[in-house]
Amino acid sequence: MKKFTEYIVVVAVGLLFTYLFAGDVVKNINHRYFAQSGDGAKDYYATFYHIKHDKSYIHSNSMNYPFGESIFFAGSQPIVSNTVKFISQNIYDVSPYTVAIHNLLILISIALTVLVIYLIFKHLNLPIWYSLLVAIGITFLSPQIDRIGGHFALSYTIVLPLFILLLLKFDRQKSIGLSVLILFAGMWASITHGYFFTFYMVMFLAYWLWQKPWRKEFEWRKQWLHVVLQIAIPLIVVPTLILYIEPVEDRTTWPWGFLFYRAFPESVFLSPGRPYWGWLNSLVKIRNLQWEGIAYVGLVSTIIFLIGLFSFIKNAVNRRWGKTLTITSQPLMDRLFWLSFLLLLFSFGIPFIFKMEFLLEYLGPIRQFRGIGRFAWLFYYTMNIVAFYLIWQKAKGYKPVYRILLVIPITILLYDAWFHSKSQNHFINNSLPELDYAFHSNSKPNINIDEFQAIMPIPFFSVGSENYWHESACFGSMVKMYALSQLTGLPLNATYTSRSSVWQCVENLNLIMEPLQEYPVLKYYNHGKDILLFVDPHCDQINQNERRIITISTPIDTLWGYELRRLKVADLAKLPEVYRNEYLNATPGMADTISGNYYFQEFESTPTPLAFTGNGALKINRRGYTNLYWGRLPNNSSSEITVSFWVNRMKADIVPRNRIEIVTGKEEGKWETWNGFGFMEKTKAFWNDWALVEYNLKLNNPSDFICISVAPLLAKSGDVYIDNVLIKPSNFNVKFVMGDFVLLNNRLFNNISIGSD
Repeated sequence: MKKFTEYIVVVAVGLLFTYLFAGDVVKNINHRYFAQSGDGAKDYYATFYHIKHDKSYIHSNSMNYPFGESIFFAGSQPIVSNTVKFISQNIYDVSPYTVAIHNLLILISIALTVLVIYLIFKHLNLPIWYSLLVAIGITFLSPQIDRIGGHFALSYTIVLPLFILLLLKFDRQKSIGLSVLILFAGMWASITHGYFFTFYMVMFLAYWLWQKPWRKEFEWRKQWLHVVLQIAIPLIVVPTLILYIEPVEDRTTWPWGFLFYRAFPESVFLSPGRPYWGWLNSLVKIRNLQWEGIAYVGLVSTIIFLIGLFSFIKNAVNRRWGKTLTITSQPLMDRLFWLSFLLLLFSFGIPFIFKMEFLLEYLGPIRQFRGIGRFAWLFYYTMNIVAFYLIWQKAKGYKPVYRILLVIPITILLYDAWFHSKSQNHFINNSLPELDYAFHSNSKPNINIDEFQAIMPIPFFSVGSENYWHESACFGSMVKMYALSQLTGLPLNATYTSRSSVWQCVENLNLIMEPLQEYPVLKYYNHGKDILLFVDPHCDQINQNERRIITISTPIDTLWGYELRRLKVADLAKLPEVYRNEYLNATPGMADTISGNYYFQEFESTPTPLAFTGNGALKINRRGYTNLYWGRLPNNSSSEITVSFWVNRMKADIVPRNRIEIVTGKEEGKWETWNGFGFMEKTKAFWNDWALVEYNLKLNNPSDFICISVAPLLAKSGDVYIDNVLIKPSNFNVKFVMGDFVLLNNRLFNNISIGSD
């Protein structure tokens, strides 16, 4: 009973500090949002939509219509949304309180983290008062606190400390009940987010390897069930749930940013933003650190780490190998520290940053964790636990009167925690009126929803395939799109998900590209129902094809200052022909271009297995640069030229991310300007497996020397071919008739006379 009361008091203290941390958010918890845009707003929407509109527990139709997405990649927070969904459908409708449930779960996790870290210190035999104060400091200094503003699934601060506590408890007293608890904790955390699954497997696999199961003395008869519960079941169930229940074969295997979102020594051990670190700015050049890589351990732990590093080097030099790896009197805690230190080195990008990026090819699924800076999180917790354990061990040997000095490290820790979390309540206290209305209101727009099958937002967005990033053109429109989808139950054909299918992305992205051929995606649409356009009339950055789509639609109503318009699938299907006539009519009676101030290369002298037109194309050099053009544009008098070419396999992973580099100057080799871009950044149209890449280049002088090259191909790009390289003044038209087709400014059209249309 005494322990129960003790734990209740600790939880109450954790709740009090969490309340102070969250501020006014708690007062209106069911109508406040931790994020206004980005991943956070999307996760709110995907979670709400799944609860209210999805029929399946594992598939989300909120976005990427007509394909939908696995709940694990849609941002629907599977455990939260499915629990609320099940209770609401079978017991009592709690869905109106989803916002409060979602927000409170994250905040309660913070309060319970105080309890878990407190229990870790109690397990290590530290006094109550000391354990509680340090637990508060470690909790609110946690790098996961920063994730509350967007990466909700990663903001459960309780996860890693809970894994540490369960390992310590299990190591002291092995029991089937504890293994079952470990299994459930691991499954919950792993399904919540893939990073937690990786942490879980690394920690518990390491633990069983430390037991040396290959020894004859290892008692498999007693241990096999523990291994099955803790390792085998999660290792089978979690990947099966995430990857194989809804298989999509072309999710990227090489997410962008693996070595970009990494940690640095200064992002872990230094904090230039703190007042007491201000002097560093004049002494040390601090790199521009990535937010994903920040896991500041605090000033106290930084000092303890440096002392420990000095001791380590001293023992190694003196060959005192027994003391080299010993840090505390707790062997398991020492092992966890060294394990976390290895993960810290990994978060720095070691060994890949030492010209060993080729090793990434052998990482397999680990490549999916592109934010490797997050792997410093385990070090954050273990370093602080070890540091304050060592401080107490040192202090308890002094007379009680000298223990007053403990106020110094505790005060520094609490100050660090306060400084880290003091402004978070401002960032997580947001109002999303449209989304709030959509989720809490039972009213519908003044339209017949049954006449429509999906919503197409304009400006359009497609984010998540890792190969094409088409952000919404005007900031603020996406939340309104989410709100309309939630309000009507109609899915969006736009996408803002994680690791989405590259092929599906291209199918939908094709809708807003130049329509050179029929839209393949329309064969998956219901031709008996219309598409609801939701148009931002104030956005002046939408592209030409989005404007064409608006033109062939009819207005219905307005909502939140946006236009609701009806688009018939049959009219959308005719748009390629409309575009063809529009483009060809812009150059009536234009004869074939014979010669002039342009450059055109078909590569017909080198027949290849693949070609966009004709029989030849240029195969890109995988290891070196491939020149597309080297020289001056003949007879050029324009200060702006257009470079275009066709690239094959642009629906395949990685290929769209390859880069073009252009340099110009008055003389060959004396370059004055540099331009670089990925294929996907300048993709204008698709034609089967090929894509048109086009870029307008400004010249300092019309007679400038120009060098256009394809950079060495990214790993795993396979064979990539380029065809029909055209370089021309931007105000000049180039036309070729090729049998049944017309090539106009590198756009391919059927060769049918305009008069017969």
